[in-house]
Amino acid sequence: MIARSVAARTTVAVAGAALFCGAAPATACTVSSSVAADLGSFSPNAVKGGAVPAVKSRAGLQCGFAVLKLLGSDNVKATFTSANGFRLIRAGGGSVPYRASADEAGVYAASQGATIDYMQNNLLNLLGLLGNSNADLPIWVKPTGDGFPPVGVYRDRISISWSWSICRGLGLIGLCALGSSDTGTGTSVIDITLTVTPRDATLSTTSTTIWDPVNTSFNPRALPGSRRTVTATFANPDIVPLDGGPVDIVVPTPAGAALSLDGEGAPPGPAITLIEGSPESSMRLRYTAPSDAVDDVDFSADKGQTWTHQPVAGDPASQGAVTHVRLRTRGTMAAMSSFSVQIPYSVR
Repeated sequence: MIARSVAARTTVAVAGAALFCGAAPATACTVSSSVAADLGSFSPNAVKGGAVPAVKSRAGLQCGFAVLKLLGSDNVKATFTSANGFRLIRAGGGSVPYRASADEAGVYAASQGATIDYMQNNLLNLLGLLGNSNADLPIWVKPTGDGFPPVGVYRDRISISWSWSICRGLGLIGLCALGSSDTGTGTSVIDITLTVTPRDATLSTTSTTIWDPVNTSFNPRALPGSRRTVTATFANPDIVPLDGGPVDIVVPTPAGAALSLDGEGAPPGPAITLIEGSPESSMRLRYTAPSDAVDDVDFSADKGQTWTHQPVAGDPASQGAVTHVRLRTRGTMAAMSSFSVQIPYSVR
């Protein structure tokens, strides 16, 4: 009776250990000798602002684990060495610092000659690798910004020295019981590339006939006396706000046209308007009348040499004398945004 009770208690204890530690891994780890991590192409302003996103890459070690375990004697260790001290270097001068880490948030960040155990603490669970049958260990790389880098291609090479010890049997806390440990070492090399290239703002114009004296607004044509809207669209393709604040746009009067602030076919509302794009630019434009000296729209009758001309709505001579319109939009141009300004003209 007593012997049976002891045996029963022993059986429960061993089953509990297996429940905490998990099954034995079926295969060992393999090392990829060479891995490429391309961070993409970004502007100097995006790099300076630290806006370049972290990129996930393979770290070079793949393990065929039946069940990854947080307890026991298992470990998978990576020792990092950067050729340039964790800086991306451009041939001919220029460098960009970056962070390499085992997780996206950079909590488990690499440093020169330091070691990260991918089985430490909650890292495997954070990476979503617990219970995976084929775990490909990751590394995250993110430029951290450090001034405006010159345009060009930036590179660094990280060497990772791997060592692992994985229990093939039943893992107890700190031990490999009922089996043997699979141990190994290897080295993977990660070549990191960042391309820095301009992301200049763009300005495009279109012209649309909206009314003519024959067809009115139904299929209007560019007949003499018809109304035409010139739309100038300004766009910031960069992932950061445009550096420099307010944006001035100068629109020349199209050939064969004259500024037309009123008249037949004129839509309701202000003659000159700003229309936000998607996403919105956050820019603003105030226009009341040509005689308003403090609004954001100016007119020139001498090809932009001076901006004191004041055309009068309804007066063909003063409107016809306008050679250029300047729009001084205010604000800070948001990332990847656009806006348009519309100016009315008549066909001569």
